[in-house]
Amino acid sequence: MDRVLDKNKELIVREKATAIILAGGKSLRMGEDKYLLPINGIPLIQHIINQLQGHFDELIIGANDPQRFAFTGLKVVPDLERDKGPLMGIYSCLLASSNDVNFITAGDIPEMNIMLIRSMISLASDYDIVVPVTENGYYEPLYAIYQKRMHKKAQQLLSSNSRRIIDLINGANTKKIDFKDSDWLQNLNKKEDYLHYLKSRANGNCTECNS
Repeated sequence: MDRVLDKNKELIVREKATAIILAGGKSLRMGEDKYLLPINGIPLIQHIINQLQGHFDELIIGANDPQRFAFTGLKVVPDLERDKGPLMGIYSCLLASSNDVNFITAGDIPEMNIMLIRSMISLASDYDIVVPVTENGYYEPLYAIYQKRMHKKAQQLLSSNSRRIIDLINGANTKKIDFKDSDWLQNLNKKEDYLHYLKSRANGNCTECNS
């Protein structure tokens, strides 16, 4: 496979890794399907895909309604068991992944920081998980690198009725990286989050990190 690609007149190196976009949940706080909210005329999830496309050998969407995202042309992996939360999504998608190294992101984070992702991937060979941690000690487990082998630990946790991703992180050989420049990282959980994000883009205050 050719690992050097031309994307938008920019040469990029494709990572031997899988990008997993978790698009589960019922968007109750948003009041509508947040993954389909328009960003520059395209659905949010397609906006995320466009930023990741070409940087990875494989892209996967984790969601329980494959037909909903058929327009993306990507493989959609449903949870092996319903209503078990994002840890089940991680487990199911790691099982389906074709690569040892996996970048997992929530599908409601609109901007992808490719430089940060590449930095985390560069550390992945020595660890089970590479996760950003903010200055106040807050983990970003749905913007992190997971080795495929972590599906075994995830399965053990789920079998014991634990659904906490932090238990997966604490039970692994985890590399925590400082995450100070977090102004660009936004989760679009509520309508006001979405409207604020759109206003930031319109005002040119939304940092584009896909370079």
